[in-house]
Amino acid sequence: MFLEEIPSGTSVFIDSNIFIYHFLDISQSCTDFLCRVEDEEVVGYTSTVVLAEVLHRLMIAEVVEKYNTKSREAVRLLKEKPGIIPSLTKCEDAVRAIPRFNIAILTYSAEAVFQSRKLRLKYLLLANDSLNLQVMNLNNLADIATNDSDFERIGQIKVWKPKNT
Repeated sequence: MFLEEIPSGTSVFIDSNIFIYHFLDISQSCTDFLCRVEDEEVVGYTSTVVLAEVLHRLMIAEVVEKYNTKSREAVRLLKEKPGIIPSLTKCEDAVRAIPRFNIAILTYSAEAVFQSRKLRLKYLLLANDSLNLQVMNLNNLADIATNDSDFERIGQIKVWKPKNT
């Protein structure tokens, strides 16, 4: 199922890769979807863990772009030259723009982190994915916009993916 097919009025949890593909100009499908959310045709939600993932990945992408380095070397460069960090503004601006798409940012308690363990074990998910699924469950969200195929193992949610990524 593709992002373009999400029925109007649907409440959707938005995973980090949707934002990353939009901000890095990788997927018009993601950009079009976020426009639908901004126009309140689709109701968008995300979590603070997604914001952190987006910030980290866009920070790395900005280092790669500004300092002509490879992605796998960007973290090492930042650790060796932390003075670079204040110059990274595009990633900060992008994360600040997320709520402007009319996206609610869902928070969670420490208990939700511990409870997400059951989901990790049941669906064989990585930590952040299981935490996002826990947040979805706590907020009665059954739809997710993502390009992460791991969510397809979860029968009780609908996975909506971008085209052409």
